[in-house]
Amino acid sequence: MAGFVSHPMPDSFLPPIQSVFYAVFDVKQGPKIVYQLRTPPRTLSPPSGSAPRALFSFDDVHKYIIPHSALCGRLVICSAQNYRIIGLPVALKGRQYERNYFRYNICFVFERGADLSCYEPIVRKVSRVLTTCEEESRFLSMPSKSTSIHAILEQLYEDLNSFAETSIPIDRFNSIELKIFPFYPNPPPVHDWLVPLALINLAKRIDDNWDLTMAKVVCKFIDGTNHVSRIAHLADSEINLTRQAVSHLLYHQVIMTIDIFQYSNMYTLRKNIQWLADEIHVKEECGPYVTKPGNPIPDWPQLLHLYSRLKPGKTVYEWQEEYEVEELGVDVRRFTSFGVIKGFLRRVHRWPVYLPPSLSQKTETSTALTGGLECPPQLMPLLDGEHHTDELCTMFEVGWPLLEKWLELIGGGEIGSEECRVVIIYR
Repeated sequence: MAGFVSHPMPDSFLPPIQSVFYAVFDVKQGPKIVYQLRTPPRTLSPPSGSAPRALFSFDDVHKYIIPHSALCGRLVICSAQNYRIIGLPVALKGRQYERNYFRYNICFVFERGADLSCYEPIVRKVSRVLTTCEEESRFLSMPSKSTSIHAILEQLYEDLNSFAETSIPIDRFNSIELKIFPFYPNPPPVHDWLVPLALINLAKRIDDNWDLTMAKVVCKFIDGTNHVSRIAHLADSEINLTRQAVSHLLYHQVIMTIDIFQYSNMYTLRKNIQWLADEIHVKEECGPYVTKPGNPIPDWPQLLHLYSRLKPGKTVYEWQEEYEVEELGVDVRRFTSFGVIKGFLRRVHRWPVYLPPSLSQKTETSTALTGGLECPPQLMPLLDGEHHTDELCTMFEVGWPLLEKWLELIGGGEIGSEECRVVIIYR
């Protein structure tokens, strides 16, 4: 789509590792950090005689880093101040160890609000490989060998932060091979009345190995105006397969969905317009995106004023006529979609509800329904306040003007009048 607007995508990027450390249970000193990747001037626990700012105090969390046996072999995540620590404590038994056991943990430190889902398999694999090395050659417990763990920590920190993957040879038979795959949440449900909007240039991503439905849907018909049901019709594709294709693109966060644009739509501002209105990227992108080619670009205060005039009860057509939007050279569809994409404008839907009449009114209605206009019998059960008009228009393949006449026919009067038994809820 021409004039693509950058969209602040959900937080799917990998959270950076703040630090990595190796801790053991010392038979004389108890739990302690043996090696840590120091990132001056911030360390996990400041060395004696110096005063760098520590990330957190190890004494506050050591019982979760080197815990009791019940937690060993399990993924443990704890928080300390502004950070989260994830590790998998290991307890090995054997006569070769002093006190007949050896406990250690390789821990990764992140910002407190970071999503650690994608790092859980990483922590498990690092622990599994190092445990194997320890069982085979006492790689961790022998002082002559354990010094190499610092180089492993450093490579883990540098490679995973820079490349999201690493390959670390340990000995002739063991190596740590890691690759981080970002964790994406499940996509929202895909409904027939939603309009997919591309966030990247999908045409450049098409591959010969793509699924046929995906290729047909993506290549030609995702243009920011066609809803899912129309895309299935245009692509001559099964509707369920089309939904799956759109859902797959939503999962990978390369598209988003917006409402069908009609001049009968209603919109209103969200509260976050209070701070979004001052964002540089919003100010710079809005004018070029919403202005028709060949027209001067209105300034941001003028566009913001137009956004503030959108409110429930006023259709886009009424708003356009009242404020002479066409004379400003503003593309109304792109104007509303920009606000929805940026998150400061939301659609106000109409939810029709049928109020059952009394017995005498039923007789009058049956006579009125014998007129020339007929509405589908499947419509009446759907007037329960659970289906908005976009869904109904898509289901019956009609626009709002005809659906409004059907509702008036069922209600026995003009929408909004006292005699009409179909009430519209706006929300």
